[in-house]
Amino acid sequence: MWGYLPEFWDAIEAVGEYSVDWFQSLGNAVAGAIGGFFNDLIHHIYDVFYFFDWLLCNLSSMMLIAFSPLAWVYSYISGFLTSATSSLEDLGIEVQEITLYTQNVESFFNAIPYFTFIINAVAGCLGIFFLVFVVKQMKEI
Repeated sequence: MWGYLPEFWDAIEAVGEYSVDWFQSLGNAVAGAIGGFFNDLIHHIYDVFYFFDWLLCNLSSMMLIAFSPLAWVYSYISGFLTSATSSLEDLGIEVQEITLYTQNVESFFNAIPYFTFIINAVAGCLGIFFLVFVVKQMKEI
């Protein structure tokens, strides 16, 4: 039934007399060559992924550094506009004797739809204008 293996063995023996050690060394050489091929292949694939990891990591660091002034300006202006349009009680400051603005002013600000969105948009626009101004000033130096 399994005539292939004996025929194969007979064909090998017909070529010459080989010892078991020779076949073991041949098997080790083939296994080493295949293992080395896959080792090199995996190593090169790892290098490609490692390069992309390095590239994306550095790009994210550069973007973080590039946009950090905009984030600082935005946070400052947004905080300023929020605190300028909030009551002192909303900010956690208790003032019982002095009324800085009346209930009408507070109801006016509360009546504006999407007021927090407008504050964030104004803060973002002012931040971009500030950065453009700084870049233009640096360009003249």
